[in-house]
Amino acid sequence: MIFTIILAVLIVIVACVYYKLVYKQKQIYDAFRSQGIACEPFRPLVGQLPDMKQYAIRDEFMQYHCDLHLKHGNIYIFNFGPFPRVFIYEPELISDVLKKFTRYYQKSNLARGELGSLIGLQNLLLSDHEHHEKSRRMLQPAFHSDNLKSMVSIMSYHTTQLIEKWLKEAKTNNQFDLQQELSTLTLSVIISSAFGQITNNRKESISQTFSKSLDLLQYRTMLMITQIPFLAILPLWKKQILDQAVAKISRFVNQIILDRKSGLSQSMCSSKDLLDLLLSAKDSDGEGFTQQQIKEEALGFVIAGHETTGNLLTWCLYILMTHTHVYEACQDEVDQVLGSQLTPDYDLLSKLKVIDAVLHETLRLYPPAPILARQCVKEHTIGTNSQRQLRIPVGATIAINTYVLHRMEQFWPRPLEIDYTRWMNGGPKLAHSCCYLPFGAGNRNCIGQTFALIEAKVILSMLLQRLKFDIVEGQKIVPEIKITMRPKYGLLAKVTRRIVI
Repeated sequence: MIFTIILAVLIVIVACVYYKLVYKQKQIYDAFRSQGIACEPFRPLVGQLPDMKQYAIRDEFMQYHCDLHLKHGNIYIFNFGPFPRVFIYEPELISDVLKKFTRYYQKSNLARGELGSLIGLQNLLLSDHEHHEKSRRMLQPAFHSDNLKSMVSIMSYHTTQLIEKWLKEAKTNNQFDLQQELSTLTLSVIISSAFGQITNNRKESISQTFSKSLDLLQYRTMLMITQIPFLAILPLWKKQILDQAVAKISRFVNQIILDRKSGLSQSMCSSKDLLDLLLSAKDSDGEGFTQQQIKEEALGFVIAGHETTGNLLTWCLYILMTHTHVYEACQDEVDQVLGSQLTPDYDLLSKLKVIDAVLHETLRLYPPAPILARQCVKEHTIGTNSQRQLRIPVGATIAINTYVLHRMEQFWPRPLEIDYTRWMNGGPKLAHSCCYLPFGAGNRNCIGQTFALIEAKVILSMLLQRLKFDIVEGQKIVPEIKITMRPKYGLLAKVTRRIVI
């Protein structure tokens, strides 16, 4: 009797897995293949994961996507495990997905599965439709220039702390992993900008927990655990460790919110910080965010605001250290604009034209979050105003890899060349607004992009003013995606005090 029950349960589980992860996905795959879309072979459950793994072993993870584009052209389908993904590189089709038909899409299940367990789903990063629109309207004032202006002091304070730390440690060892160091720096900046004054011990503890959580999420994502609900709830694959880390972060943020409401903590800048703005935000009916929403929105800011900016700075310094003429142009501009002023103020940042151009060229070649993905919730057709039309079935995931898009000769002259001057004097005349998407586009474009660029300018200008960076020879610098795109083995550099003659 028991054996029969167990067998029946197993049959039901297998049937559910087959229906959801094979039958339904094959239907989506066939719906695109019938429209003449180039396809990688359909392999139940594993898809092209073995191919991706082989590229990753050879340290060519991003080259895999470049090769798919070279092989199939601007529209093709491949399978991330059991799930088909349609990659598109036609600007008009991209515009339809990200702008025209946004109501027919939601954040992909992959993104929700990756980050939802850490930051929840009631935040600007992962929410959809009415909730997303309402939250965005309420949060937009938080990124007004007056509020961002007051946060420059937080950025310069933490950068000064890092410079002093490096100079002290350089007396015995002047070699640092810039990837790790800059990620820690930007995490400190966003935590201080979001939560205000926190003791160093608490800040260091929560920073380590955030980093640990992201590593665990990446581990589970690559095993496809986060994409299969009944697997995601099993106490396996380090789930208990992740749950403990998430609970610790939740307790920390809830306490910070209570402290602020009780007047036991305050902003680190002269104006309101992100937590103050979250607590005071109101919708058109005068309703504010709930405690849970405040927590999740704050966590969304922290997750989205530190990895991406840290990676942007890392890739930017990589470009500077490997292109002397670019390094010297940035350094000359910093000397001219900042002079002997050790911390830039908000008004000076607008004068850093070369640094701004170099940051945009870095975003073109090394976009920190290169995969934009949307999941269809209502069947429709894109491309009605272009030469190529595509019917999108419910459940299909449409994706754009901006690492590939930003390197296409069709849209960029000399696409692999580092040429920051293309962004000077008003920037390049783009063939289409959807050729350059480091911050996405449409109603889901990054609300914090101005914050990120200001932070990057502050940090980069201060580092170049006071320090000298030399890349450690012989290391292998290759991009890989772990939530965001970073150098796989880090970026080692020798850091010394800069002597200005």
